[in-house]
Amino acid sequence: MKQIESFIRHWQRAVLLMILGGVIGYILWMFLPQQYTAITRLAVSIDYNRTGKLDDLEEDRLLGITEDIIHSRAVMEQVWQHSGEADYQTFFDHTLTTRTNETWSLAITGSEPETVGRLSMLWLDTAHASLQEAREHAVLAEAYQNHLDGLSRCIQESIRTAVPAGCSENEEETFRRIGEYTQAIQNEQELSHGLSAAVLIGQKNTGQLEIRPASRNAAADTLFGALTGLLISFALVWFEKNGNEK
Repeated sequence: MKQIESFIRHWQRAVLLMILGGVIGYILWMFLPQQYTAITRLAVSIDYNRTGKLDDLEEDRLLGITEDIIHSRAVMEQVWQHSGEADYQTFFDHTLTTRTNETWSLAITGSEPETVGRLSMLWLDTAHASLQEAREHAVLAEAYQNHLDGLSRCIQESIRTAVPAGCSENEEETFRRIGEYTQAIQNEQELSHGLSAAVLIGQKNTGQLEIRPASRNAAADTLFGALTGLLISFALVWFEKNGNEK
């Protein structure tokens, strides 16, 4: 109670400290380096004609693989090489991916709005190309799998009956082709990075680049400084009371 009474008696000091804190906050805002975030967006979707009905977890798994590619070291190193940053990890720590439904947002934060905007567009281009390439390999893997399934049926049917139509009568040749397709599927799956052929990659929209301040604005820093001054005035009352009691 005595502290409150003392604070009220010294209200002029509190006002002065708040004004001083606000001025200092504004000055710091002017001279501290500003940060900006550039955001581009990339749409991905699922071809349900290939997958059938999926639950939410299955959809998240399919679309989640796209992030593994978008934010992979192979993609990000290509962007980093144009960033001017000496350390890759420092650059990577200023990047972020977030997904809303079927749209990925690719964000890069830095001190120069032109630079982060240019890097964000490069990231979009690189990520889009990498996803398209991965999907092409996924489609090939699926095609090879269909051929392999057909050859497997040939072997199964030939055991029970005569050689089915469209199947080679040379069993050794059939097994050789099975081995070739098996190896080809493995290679294409590795190059697809686990991406499903059912994932569709949307068109790039270069007009969606968004650059926004990442730092607090002048009003926020001024208010923060004023509140700091108010807290200091409370602290002074507390220390004065303790000093008097001693």
